[in-house]
Amino acid sequence: MIQRIQSIYLLLAAALMATFLFCPIAQFTTPDGIYSFTSQGVSTVMAEPAAIPAEAGAAIAQTSVFTPTWGILALGAVIALLSVVAIFLYKNRPTQARICMINAFFLVTFYIIIFLSGYTFHEDLAATATSWSACVVIPFVALVLDILAYRAINKDERLVRSLDRIR
Repeated sequence: MIQRIQSIYLLLAAALMATFLFCPIAQFTTPDGIYSFTSQGVSTVMAEPAAIPAEAGAAIAQTSVFTPTWGILALGAVIALLSVVAIFLYKNRPTQARICMINAFFLVTFYIIIFLSGYTFHEDLAATATSWSACVVIPFVALVLDILAYRAINKDERLVRSLDRIR
């Protein structure tokens, strides 16, 4: 029964979340330069030449910034892993449905953490502009796929229970 539609939904959700872990989330433009926000952290993309003294030619390497965001990376990896684990729980539909709901809760929490982190980094870097990547939609699509998988699992469970009543 591993070929059920919810297995496809969960596999797509896991693949999307694994892809999201390597996509840029946002870019912050500051007077000092441009910073990139990914699930691994915030790093300098380009330092502003006006902020670097003329005699310090190698100062760009000294002004590069990397702030890790381990919470976002870990939660994204847990979400992808839970989707894969739920695929192989096809023999135990109630547990599979519970894992899907836990995963949906984690996805909503993930979104909240991303936007709170983006707001915090925007304020900390004193950014003049923030441009969000189109990749920010990926966790939402994974959430929709997770909910569709949950509905399909419940549909299968109702079908099995109705057949048990007939006997």
